[in-house]
Amino acid sequence: MRFFKYILYFSILSVCPLISIAQQPFYSIAGTVSNPEIKNLFFTQSSFFSNAKPITQKIEVVNGRFNFKGDFTEPVPVFLSLDQDHKKDPLRTKQFILDQGVISIQIKDSVNEAIISGSKAQEDMQRLSAGQVPYFEKLNQIGNEAEVKSQSGISSDSIAALYRIPFREINRELVEFQRSYVKENPKAFVSLILIPSIAGSSFNFLEADSLLSSLDSEIKSSSTGSLVKDYIDSEKKTSLGAIAPDFALSDTLGQKIPLSSLKGKYVLLDFWAAWCGPCRQENPNVVNAYKQFKGKGFTVFGVSLDRDKRSWLAAIREDKLNWQHVSDLKYWGSEAAALYRVSSIPRNFLLDPNGKIIGRDLRGPDLMDKLNELFPPEK
Repeated sequence: MRFFKYILYFSILSVCPLISIAQQPFYSIAGTVSNPEIKNLFFTQSSFFSNAKPITQKIEVVNGRFNFKGDFTEPVPVFLSLDQDHKKDPLRTKQFILDQGVISIQIKDSVNEAIISGSKAQEDMQRLSAGQVPYFEKLNQIGNEAEVKSQSGISSDSIAALYRIPFREINRELVEFQRSYVKENPKAFVSLILIPSIAGSSFNFLEADSLLSSLDSEIKSSSTGSLVKDYIDSEKKTSLGAIAPDFALSDTLGQKIPLSSLKGKYVLLDFWAAWCGPCRQENPNVVNAYKQFKGKGFTVFGVSLDRDKRSWLAAIREDKLNWQHVSDLKYWGSEAAALYRVSSIPRNFLLDPNGKIIGRDLRGPDLMDKLNELFPPEK
């Protein structure tokens, strides 16, 4: 009886590792190559959002075939190339998404035209790409028409005025298609990859958080899912639909002025600096908007990232910026800039009378379009 127990005990010990191995996710790639000149390939695993160093391995092609496998944690972008540096020549490289299980690769004449099968993540990506084609075709058509007009001597301002609204509308339709894709495919890893793009286009990180929550739990708990979650969380406080974080800085006379003191008006929270060339170029557009709508409940709250007070005051006078200005003169160490995660300027946020953010990075005609939407011309 005791002998039987020992046999049973060691049988369990010997089986458990096998069970563990069987449950370990893996990928296995089997490929065929028709081109006899291809003797070696390089396989590089990268990542979607992290800064992890890519891992490259050399794959030998023997009698027109190659096989290799490895442990799998989650779908990642990979590159199969004739060069160790896959970025050297895109025509010698095939990019796809690595997924668990057995993946088949068929290479006939060129690597970049290889046929990939067996990767669900890649198949989902191809389905997404096919659905996006009509929108990209429309965007390319606009780009081609704009190029023709540019070559004919029409000014860039005139071209922008002609195409900005159609371009914006097609982009809106594209984002709406992507949003629908995510909602309809919660188990597709590519849905996770889409969410930061949707958020970056719409500036609605509250919606992005909701989209992320709708995904399959395994996808959300992946390393990439954690990175996407961190990104969304870091941007939510200045998302469209969020209440603008309040702060108070000194004005040109040294008096502390809180942003919340302007509640009751539409406020353009404008981050700029005297030393910033693009800011100074944008200032005339802000001046025109202020002049046209200041009597309708609109104002500007300028936050300078200057460090020299004389330069700051001189720029206000020179550019005729006749609205409320504040600064702590801490350059990129500005407390308000840190609060709003401002890493480049010009940067602006449009607030409604309740302090809710309803627009971000509205420049030139985009700002005027938004204000005309809020304050329709009287008929």
